[in-house]
Amino acid sequence: MTFNERHFVEEMDEWRKQEFLKRIREYDESIAPTMRKNGYKRVDATERTILFTFGEITFSRNRWRRGQKTRYPVDDWLGLKKYMRYSPELIFHMAKHASKLSYREVCRTVWDAYRIQVTKDAVLKATKVSGQLLEEKERYRFYLEEEQAPEKVKVNKIYLEGDGVMVKTTSAGDERFNTDLAHFLIHTGSKKVGRNRYILDNKHEIVHKNHDKAKEELLDYLYNHFEITDQTILITNSDNGKGYTKRTFQEIKKALGIKRHEHFWDEYHLNQKLKTFFKPYPETLYNLAQKAIQTHKKPLLITVLDTVESLIETEEQYETYYSFRQKMIRNFKDTKPAKLRNLSHKGVGVMESQHRKITYRMKHRGMYWSIKGACTMAKMILLERINQLDELFFGDWRKSYQPYQNQRFSAGRANKKIKEPPNIRRYRSGHKNGRWLTHAK
Repeated sequence: MTFNERHFVEEMDEWRKQEFLKRIREYDESIAPTMRKNGYKRVDATERTILFTFGEITFSRNRWRRGQKTRYPVDDWLGLKKYMRYSPELIFHMAKHASKLSYREVCRTVWDAYRIQVTKDAVLKATKVSGQLLEEKERYRFYLEEEQAPEKVKVNKIYLEGDGVMVKTTSAGDERFNTDLAHFLIHTGSKKVGRNRYILDNKHEIVHKNHDKAKEELLDYLYNHFEITDQTILITNSDNGKGYTKRTFQEIKKALGIKRHEHFWDEYHLNQKLKTFFKPYPETLYNLAQKAIQTHKKPLLITVLDTVESLIETEEQYETYYSFRQKMIRNFKDTKPAKLRNLSHKGVGVMESQHRKITYRMKHRGMYWSIKGACTMAKMILLERINQLDELFFGDWRKSYQPYQNQRFSAGRANKKIKEPPNIRRYRSGHKNGRWLTHAK
């Protein structure tokens, strides 16, 4: 007879279950003296059924009581709260799979990988747990920065890109519409890690359902994590769409006190606009327009546009031409290539590739999201891709956050701790807790 791997796996599953039950009994016995020492009395033993990554287990554990307070030490040891049906580890696994697969596909994957039957509603609850943890970690970040400021990175160049991610959303009344998630990317350049592979250094991404809130979080992060000097250059890149124009990044530059700002009209989107506009016209005009941009010669571009105007035959064509001309002339300065600015093009124009991890999961599958759910999923995807989703669920921050968990933000309390040095201009981050960011004039 040949070795039957499936039977072996089933035998190991059963062994794991028995070993787990044994450890529960041992823990219950070992904790009993401590419980009695703390004034608790054993009431009885009750059963509970939980789905773990190694199977569905029904186990018995002791119940202890002191006055009106009841405790199950085993439940605390396992990280199980009241009414929980799934273990924290399994919830994490479902959330991690959900960042890459649809909820129904997660159910199939969990069955194939763990031989456990879960429902799509359970997967949805796992993503909601992620959303709650994200909110708690954001609150914890405010308390942490108030007590201990993070060490700032000193660099000469800060790269910043922004763009929106359009996803299909629905409201409580089943009204369907499109929602634009604000997405910002921060890094300090690219570095080579392989023969032909580069990664972004000090990379950080921000996504939010509200553009203004995303900008506030962006400013907060830049101020608290980077040391701004007279030599600091802010290099920005965008498609110049609404909310991501040069003016948006100039506001950030001004708020942070950065002296030099270089803004790029995203090369990919610019080329797309040029191809679309010049498609009805001779190819020579398109090539000349490209040459005008690559050599940064505005007069040549104006000559090309004047030539196009002489070829226009309809009013509709003229309206398209006029809109395109206005935008090109107005933003021509932003089309200047990096080499003509004495800058490297590496690290500029990477937003589209960063978008893909979100769009692959959240678009083009006929899926609709709640606005809050869309924002949560986008943040989960970002964390999963940098292997930080595990830290969200089980990181040390959760234990450190417990003393602050039931506290509320207090603008008065935060402001009293601020000692204003002379000649300091203040920028308000906009957070409702009234926190302020400062930099020298």
